[in-house]
Amino acid sequence: MSSSSSLPSTTTIVPLANVETNTKTNNNKQYLCLFYVITAGLLDENMGSDEQEIIEMIHLIIDVDEKKTVALFRQYVRPIYTDVINDEYKEKSGIDEELVVLSELDLDGALRKFDSFLHEHYLHPDLGIKLTFICENCLHLRQCLHPESVKKSIISLPSYYWSYFDLRLEFEHMYKTCEHNNLNSMLEKLNISPISENDYCMRHIKHMELIVYQMLNDGHHFEKLECIMSNLKQGICTLEDNIEESTVIRARGLPWQCTDQDVAKFFRGLDIEKGGVALCLSSQGRRNGEALVRFSTVEHRELALRRHKHHIGQRYIEVYKASGRDFLNVAGGSNSEAHTFLQRDGQVIIRLRGLPFDANSKDVIEFFTRGDQPNNIVDGEQGVLFVHYPDGRSTGDAFVMFKTENEASQALLKHKETMGTRYIELFRSTTAEVQQVFRRSQDPKNFQTSLKDIPFAPLPMLPPEMLTGGNKKDCIRVRNLPIECGIEQILEFLGVHSQHIVAHGVHMVYNSHGQPSGEAFIQMNSEGASFNAATHKNNRYMFYNGKKRYIEVLQCSGEDMNHILLGLVPSNLIPTNIQPQTIYSSHRTTSVLPVSTLQPQMYPSTIPISLTTPSQSSTISNMPHSSIQSSTSSTSLVSVPTMNGFHPNTTYYPMQIFYYPTPPMSQSIYLQTGQMPTTPMTLVLRGDTGQY
Repeated sequence: MSSSSSLPSTTTIVPLANVETNTKTNNNKQYLCLFYVITAGLLDENMGSDEQEIIEMIHLIIDVDEKKTVALFRQYVRPIYTDVINDEYKEKSGIDEELVVLSELDLDGALRKFDSFLHEHYLHPDLGIKLTFICENCLHLRQCLHPESVKKSIISLPSYYWSYFDLRLEFEHMYKTCEHNNLNSMLEKLNISPISENDYCMRHIKHMELIVYQMLNDGHHFEKLECIMSNLKQGICTLEDNIEESTVIRARGLPWQCTDQDVAKFFRGLDIEKGGVALCLSSQGRRNGEALVRFSTVEHRELALRRHKHHIGQRYIEVYKASGRDFLNVAGGSNSEAHTFLQRDGQVIIRLRGLPFDANSKDVIEFFTRGDQPNNIVDGEQGVLFVHYPDGRSTGDAFVMFKTENEASQALLKHKETMGTRYIELFRSTTAEVQQVFRRSQDPKNFQTSLKDIPFAPLPMLPPEMLTGGNKKDCIRVRNLPIECGIEQILEFLGVHSQHIVAHGVHMVYNSHGQPSGEAFIQMNSEGASFNAATHKNNRYMFYNGKKRYIEVLQCSGEDMNHILLGLVPSNLIPTNIQPQTIYSSHRTTSVLPVSTLQPQMYPSTIPISLTTPSQSSTISNMPHSSIQSSTSSTSLVSVPTMNGFHPNTTYYPMQIFYYPTPPMSQSIYLQTGQMPTTPMTLVLRGDTGQY
């Protein structure tokens, strides 16, 4: 073998057989290109995990039909940093450091040179040739070439670098074995003597050549093609999805402006599931520099963990194991409005932040279409997705879709342009972020932060005679229940202990927005019964909807229960910086309940009720039932009194408490005249003095 005299010494091309130059003849032929690289760092199984640069590449091309080697192309690659090759590495690899340093080609140049070689010898896939790569394992392409091409901003790798045959997998498939995971063990299995060669890279490529020839002679057909993901695909994740636990990682330390595509580029070479990048948001709704990534296989997740402390620009990224539940907590969602939006025919999602609270779809359309280069949103006004709090108020966020990358790039140029008097922030978004923003906006824990300036009306939460009392610990407090859980599931969870529950003794706790809080109080018929229930059921698992979660069961007294239900002590349902009383919202209602229809047992003996018109100033308070009944002859409407410091146009929402058995009506239904339930329930007084 001799090098071509017209080529520099850092490039070696050895023609081993004449290549047929008639492209019509070559069209039906299959060629295998054996590919091997070495880096300036770790070798063998750890190749690529230290982020070192490629310094040598070898391509050996085999004609499958003729079973002969066509050509050998060897290229040294000049790295950016030339001082990383240590003596120990040079001794193990046998590489000539001088050839590496003197090489005129960087990685991009070396790739272009090989591409030209294929064209010159009529072996390029663009000419209709079936050329497929074979690698000893996935590291050479997935962990070395593809990640480095991203770091060095190589615009695009040729198509033949995006698929390959994994020699180890093909060997296992051919010989029905999984014990041979390196070239030496494969040679031993085939009874082939290893070649004595000091050059590390050349020795390995020759061993691969011997193994491939033996497999071809034994009748093997290379068909199990491994494809490398080129672009991240969008996908929708629901809370009910079953995600394999060992396919998720958490990346930490990402630049704040990092997008899902940037994260996918960091993991270039590894296959990520559709919608598998979920950028995490802070409590303020901003990206916090973390992301959860879901890979297609366990093997790819293990390769991703090897990229711990690799770099995006000047920042190193930490990579840790995460669980499927972690991913669902960020990317999963069940909001039907968001789900409908994500199914629209668009490629790029853009998030708008800082919108005026009264902005509508027409305002958003006008924002993107004004100027010299209008940008059309997918589905027009129907394609604008606004985010709201549970009470219907706007959060100032919205999402839109664009059909192409070019349209989205043009739209992002409007970042910080104004709508009215407010400047609007624009960000490229993801399906996971849409789900996350919607879920957070509906979460009472996040909604409470907006209640810090809202006063609380001093209305009793429940009629006192409906609750137990005293220091006798005959109650249990059940926490961490699934939000969809009902009384039937609680009774099933308690098992034999449920027979000791007193009549109407199950109190399901709802938060101030009528949503389940995941908590319940249960009255038992004795202290011993509550003690046994707490002892045997605390921190036990409840199985519900195919999932399990541990439930806290704590023994408490009736007085403890009253304090929490009546809002007399802080709980996780009420902000600690606010006096814990009834929360109210500024929604109005036109439907109120005539007092004449109420039975005396439906409200407490002392409750502040105003029976005056707006012109009157007196308020009837602490009145007995009989007095209230007689006072309604001229005024039949119940309304909340006007109190100092409270807005007159208010509707009060006490915490909802349901009993066992639950009344057969929704917690949010308005009571209609003549349709009173026979079982105890909470009286909700709605209205204001300014209405009547």
